[in-house]
Amino acid sequence: MEAVVASAAAELREVGNKMNAETFFTNEEQERIRQAVITAEKNTAGEIVPMLVSKCGHYAEVELSGLVIGLVLGTLATFIWHDPWGTVQSYVLWPVVGAVLGFIICSIPGIKRRLISAERITEAVHVRSLAAFTAHGLHHTESHTGILILASLLEHHVVVLADKGINDKVQPGTWNDVVQILTNGLRSGNACEAFCKAIERCGETLAQHFPRSPADRDELPNKLVTEQ
Repeated sequence: MEAVVASAAAELREVGNKMNAETFFTNEEQERIRQAVITAEKNTAGEIVPMLVSKCGHYAEVELSGLVIGLVLGTLATFIWHDPWGTVQSYVLWPVVGAVLGFIICSIPGIKRRLISAERITEAVHVRSLAAFTAHGLHHTESHTGILILASLLEHHVVVLADKGINDKVQPGTWNDVVQILTNGLRSGNACEAFCKAIERCGETLAQHFPRSPADRDELPNKLVTEQ
């Protein structure tokens, strides 16, 4: 499998449920994407699976670091502004408040993403895309012509992962345009339109190498896959 990855290094629609992949698109937008897959696969034996995930990893170490730093800062605050006549509860209050605030701040998606190393994000996205490719049956297509288009909201990353049958015929770098189309759409807030265009471009490329035969059957669901 060949993976092409890019980072949509700009603010996505990070408000309310827009960081939740399962509610990111409206029903109408999801139907548009489904129809785009159907249209793209009319002329090719390839199987296209678009996917949107909330995140590719939990990165629990970020919140843990925030909790520890908040605890330390709260403890320092206790010694700096201590009240010799204070109660035991007052001495405990600052460290607890600091720990809670540190945990909450590091849980905010925009802040959390900036505290994760690029290597850690790349690894998590790679592992998640490979797992998704297998979990959704793209490796089981008859001619190994499955292709996954995955976008992750937390990491602002886009991945195009193609099976062996495709990579044996297409030129290296073929999917860079698809990644760029979706990355630009996520950056500008036109995610639905971008998914449809990315799917269309995949369909055009696959049709050149894997034209659909009369006996071809639809092997995988055409809908947008959404996961946390």
